[in-house]
Amino acid sequence: MRLRFWNATALAAGFVTASALAPSLFGQDAAPATDRAPAAEKTAAAPAASGKGRLIELRLAIAGLGPKGCDVDVKPGNPTCVFKPQSLHVKSDGKLLVAIKDVELRGADRNCAVALTIREEGQPAKTIYRGYRVAADPKPGSAESFLCCLSSPSKVAAVAETTPPATRR
Repeated sequence: MRLRFWNATALAAGFVTASALAPSLFGQDAAPATDRAPAAEKTAAAPAASGKGRLIELRLAIAGLGPKGCDVDVKPGNPTCVFKPQSLHVKSDGKLLVAIKDVELRGADRNCAVALTIREEGQPAKTIYRGYRVAADPKPGSAESFLCCLSSPSKVAAVAETTPPATRR
């Protein structure tokens, strides 16, 4: 009988001690529930704000453009990457810096997928998909920069004309 009483007392003391120490073990202070409610609201608002403020820069290098250049449409490549689509003109040198603001990544893999549609006069539109792995914790106020090398639709068409069709033996 005495042994059963001792086990129950030790178990109850363990629960009381654990409940008193648990907040300090997890980095929380033992404050009343009324003080924790505003802190919980601040914590819930912080992740949403950090995902919206991401800035990504794409350095486009398009080879083989004509003297008029081309137009480039930049859109999200899949539903896990959300940002506002942009339409830009690239000069004949083929270099352009695209700043994609307010990128929201909804996937756990931190992959920013981008669909680039190149529209060159006299050629059909060409869509290229690129994916970039971004940092888990972006530095506030800084942009992540990626290089994207592409071939123009006219250059691809010229190469396709000179290449003989494959024959099957």
